[in-house]
Amino acid sequence: MVDTNLSFVLPSATMHTLPTFGQNLAVAAVALLAASLYTVHGIRSRRCDPPHARALFVTAAIALLITVLMLVKAVSPVIAYGILCLALAGFQLASLLQDERVRARQRRAALLTPRAPADLVPTIWVVLAVATGLMLMPYIALNVQAAAAVIVALCTFLMAGVAWRIASAPQQLFGDDVQYERARDRSSRTRKAGVTAVIAMGTVMVFMVFVNYDMQTVAPLLLTLQDVSLWTWALSGASWIAYSSYLGFRQSSAS
Repeated sequence: MVDTNLSFVLPSATMHTLPTFGQNLAVAAVALLAASLYTVHGIRSRRCDPPHARALFVTAAIALLITVLMLVKAVSPVIAYGILCLALAGFQLASLLQDERVRARQRRAALLTPRAPADLVPTIWVVLAVATGLMLMPYIALNVQAAAAVIVALCTFLMAGVAWRIASAPQQLFGDDVQYERARDRSSRTRKAGVTAVIAMGTVMVFMVFVNYDMQTVAPLLLTLQDVSLWTWALSGASWIAYSSYLGFRQSSAS
């Protein structure tokens, strides 16, 4: 995910006079990459899963439109970044709902033993994603790219909600080996919830980096929030890799 720019001390009327070619090009490049990947994935999915393919094509079309808008400099890179994030978050939500409909039609086995709503580690990732989204409130209060900040915050909360739904949904067991199926379900759930939460944190972090482009004039509070968001994203990503690998090892041991 992607980009933005500018410091809060500059009046909004002067923002578009700053050199933004680099930001435009970065947003356009990432949007084009997203459009290409989603299109290829949609082509591969159109026969086996038409609803999923349609969601992929819609997301790819939005990303391609953002690419064009960036190349012709029709909108601010910050706003384009927010719209791209919104499109990707919307796809995640649509994909989750489609996956739940498909899984609801499949045979499932229920465990008689109760389980917690979600494992502790994915829950921590979700909480951190929400906290990272709340870090955008000073940008809104100070009117620093407030419209884009609202969009990115909404995307972050939406992705955190998707991550929580993945982490807390009822277990789906499809085989006779309950121990293995339980380990597989936990590993898959943790991997998907974790990557969604980490992407949500990264969305905020990248937004702050681009908005705080002029480091000499940006408010100290915003620079501090940028550093906090960076470390939160980096440490959460590292913990996701480590914990997912640990659960993958346990799944292999249970097979």
